[in-house]
Amino acid sequence: MIVSQQTTNFIVTYDDSINPANGYTVNGSDLAQAVLNYCEYDLVRFQMLFNGVTLNLPITVNLTPSTTQFGAQNDGFNIITGFINPSPATYDTHWYEGLVVAELAEIFMVAQGRGWVAGWSNGEALSRVSGALLYPNLAGNFSNNYGAMNPTSWINQNPRPDWVDNVEPTDQHIISIGCGTLFLNYLAYQLNYGWADIYGAGAPTTHTLNETATILGVTNAYNNFAALMAANYPVGVGAGLPDDIPFPLGAPAPGTLYLRHNLADNGTSHTGSLSDSPDIIVKNNPVANPQATYSTPASIASDTESDPDVLTGQPNYVYLRVWNRGTAATNVFASVYYAPPATLVTPDQWTLIGTAYYPAVPGGSVVQVANPGVLWPANQIPAPGHYCFVAMVGGPHVANVGSVLDPSPNPPAFGSFNDFVDYIYANNNITWRNFNVVANTPMPIRNRFPGFVVLPFRVAGAFDQAHLFGLETVAELPPGSHLELETAEWLGRGLKPAPKEVTEFKDPETDPKFPSRVRFPLLPKGIHALGEIELPIRTSAPSHLLVHIPEAHRHQAHTVVIRQLYRGREVGRITWRLVPEK
Repeated sequence: MIVSQQTTNFIVTYDDSINPANGYTVNGSDLAQAVLNYCEYDLVRFQMLFNGVTLNLPITVNLTPSTTQFGAQNDGFNIITGFINPSPATYDTHWYEGLVVAELAEIFMVAQGRGWVAGWSNGEALSRVSGALLYPNLAGNFSNNYGAMNPTSWINQNPRPDWVDNVEPTDQHIISIGCGTLFLNYLAYQLNYGWADIYGAGAPTTHTLNETATILGVTNAYNNFAALMAANYPVGVGAGLPDDIPFPLGAPAPGTLYLRHNLADNGTSHTGSLSDSPDIIVKNNPVANPQATYSTPASIASDTESDPDVLTGQPNYVYLRVWNRGTAATNVFASVYYAPPATLVTPDQWTLIGTAYYPAVPGGSVVQVANPGVLWPANQIPAPGHYCFVAMVGGPHVANVGSVLDPSPNPPAFGSFNDFVDYIYANNNITWRNFNVVANTPMPIRNRFPGFVVLPFRVAGAFDQAHLFGLETVAELPPGSHLELETAEWLGRGLKPAPKEVTEFKDPETDPKFPSRVRFPLLPKGIHALGEIELPIRTSAPSHLLVHIPEAHRHQAHTVVIRQLYRGREVGRITWRLVPEK
């Protein structure tokens, strides 16, 4: 049976025979939902890259079972057909949403009419580049054609054929496509042309990539490109490439892109909180003009632009403000992740929300805001409430970050917790927002903590081994206030020095694994050193800060912080701003 769903500009159909019972690795409904999640978001992003080109809408995406065909195709107008094959077992929802993007790019090429031929090597190269550009975390999928790496297939030729001055009239010739994807990324990341300019140039007369380069103002394009590749990947050696983007080749320049850690940060500071970034802005609804909205002096000076809670049952949006202390940078990426609120948020806890693309970030610390914001689809939000957000900015978001100008951090590359900490304190292109706004009126959770505002969080350990950490709170509460910590007994009793006034109780609801709990008072004003404890690898201990503010002082805002220290340096914190109830 064919099932149809739709958004404003897309109709998505799938056959409900696509399910594991029939040998498929995914359900057709899940594939359809993945397309529905991102299709409108991708339409807006492509309209930006193709300089406002409009399509004949709506676009229909048909997910069709097939035992003979694999991948997807389009009619060049407004229909995309995806062939869902039980084999190979590489299908997953994320893989497929990127594949639809590549087909959508080809429909835009036809509507633009600038010489990108979807069925030829120049158009197929741009199609694959488009998928990797909008979904950089899936870049490897667009390099791979039935097991053969496209760029490597060209690199390994001897001699290397010129598919810049020439075009292959097919989209099945791996070598010409591999040369094309490399050359397009060379224009963007070696010569620093913006992607919108590259898309806009096209190749209206010859359909060659040399014509694209000539329109941009590049001379002797293939010879210079081939010489650079030969110098770094000698002909006949068969060195291969890790991905489509080895550029820029040569010595990388010092990093100058940054996101602020806190309001006092100017891109060079590692003082103050590293987890109060005002440049990660989470909104429940899309913002029509994020650049204008979040670049005003008042907005730049505010750390309360985010909505208080992430909402479920609807998409949410993340807007990232990016800065540049150096000269103008082109083709910049910023990625954002979420994690549970914790005193320490290491890469093993991060889940990618998405990546924003910035055509250019001017020098001189002139803020640029992601437009559109990074979409967080409704069905990928675990629960309503507060989260920690991690953002990073840099050059192309690819695995081979060692050669990339001002590279974005590569989370899997942190071999140890010490490497992770050292990177944080040496670079300003990664930041956190573990900053929550809550009402200061008590809202008891099933009467477990009557009279207190309950602030849930987790005490976390490192990802590589046990380490000794310190914990402390920083509070600015008015007279008559009370502040307490509720946590697992093993953690509370294990602090050195141990707390003196301890109340024991059972609470299997908070942590079924460790139902024995303790609760003890903290200083409501100033710094309270809780002590030190060796936390086992990957500790994730559910805990609560409990805050009581006298009713007479609830008309004002107050701040409470818990932070985690490692070798005397802050490695994480959670900040709560308790505000009058609306």
